[in-house]
This record gives sequence, structure tokens and C-alpha cells, in this order.
Amino acid sequence: MIIGIIGAFDEEVEKFIEMFQLTKEDTTIWDIYSGDFKDKHLVVCRSGIGKVNSGAMTQYLIDHYQVDLVINSGCAGSLLSKVKIMDVVLSSYVTYHDFNPTRIMEYSVPELGKIRASTKLIHIAEDALKKLDVDNYFIAPIASGDCFVTDEVMRDTIYKATGAYAVDMESASIGHICKLNQVPFLSLRTISDFSDGNDDFEVIAAYKSSQLVKEMIEAL
Repeated sequence: MIIGIIGAFDEEVEKFIEMFQLTKEDTTIWDIYSGDFKDKHLVVCRSGIGKVNSGAMTQYLIDHYQVDLVINSGCAGSLLSKVKIMDVVLSSYVTYHDFNPTRIMEYSVPELGKIRASTKLIHIAEDALKKLDVDNYFIAPIASGDCFVTDEVMRDTIYKATGAYAVDMESASIGHICKLNQVPFLSLRTISDFSDGNDDFEVIAAYKSSQLVKEMIEAL
């Protein structure tokens, strides 16, 4: 089995490199690391921030490494008060919050713009959470767009428009490309901030996500 793992920035991938003792691939464009772990081949990538970077990286993984599944690991902002910092959100589906008007997204994006994650991967992630005694998690939509959400008005507008529990800049494009290629995917995000421009905990949140993904890989 070949597993692709995508993080947007260094802190979202460096723990994987350390945990699995991965080696950097000889590429001139992408930061890609690979190695074997318990009869599985891992390909871990730092895509860069944003929808185009993450979408391009996903297609590259599929074309050049023939990955069997893709896990997007990292941090995200909360879109409503009950989703607290260090809570985990497993994507039930991913969608765009900046693809307007919505009616165009519905016929231009798979599954009417609500791209469903792999049910199997969600179940495996739930088992991993229980094994690590993590009970503060949600299976809920994640919305993506090419902007940092740093004020309450924007945050609330995105929630009302999408129903998403968390917001980031990559999950939807990764899911979009995976769905077009019929590759199972899951976005697993730990909440690092309240999408209001105040203090965030990106490094700690990214590390928590990486620990959960490691448990998932062991179970696959």
C-alpha cells in the first residue's frame, strides 16, 4: 500500500519525517519525503499554502507515486464556538467558501461542491482517536479558500454559507483532485485558533494531527 500524506507547511510535515525516518526525494520543485513503515510505503509532502499548491501536489502524488489514498494532516481554524482549540475535525466532506456564486460550484465541482471523504478512512481515524483517548473530535464539513480568516464577521459568514466546522486553505482542493482521480481521501485537522486573528497554536495542533495519522497508518 502506498499512502500519500500532505501538509501545507513545514510544521505540518516535520513530525512525519522524524517519526518514520523518511528520506527526501530528489525533486527540484516539491518537498517530498518517502520511506517504508510496517509494509507500507509512505510519501509525505509539503505542498505549500493554498488551493493551487495543494491541488497540484495531490495530482503529482497520484501521477508519479500511484498512491492508494491521501491523508491531509494539519491545523485549521474553528468556525463556531463549540469547536475548541485542540479539538479534532475529521472531514465528512470538504467544500470551498470562496467559489462564488454557489450555483456555479455545484456544477463545476464533484458531488455538487460537497466532496465526501472516505467512510473507511473516517472509521479508521475514529478508532485511532479512541486508542489515543481523544474524545474531543467532530466528523464535520471543512471549508477551504485562498485567504486567512482573521475576523469574526468573515468567520461567521463562512459558517452560515457552508455549515463547515473548520476552515483552512487546502482541504477542498485536495479532496477535489482525489475525487476526480477516484482516490480515497480524508482531511484530519486539529483546531489551532478561532479564526479571529488572535493567538493560534499551529505547531501544537499540527503535532497532534501527526500523532493521529501515525495511529491510522498502523491500522491500515
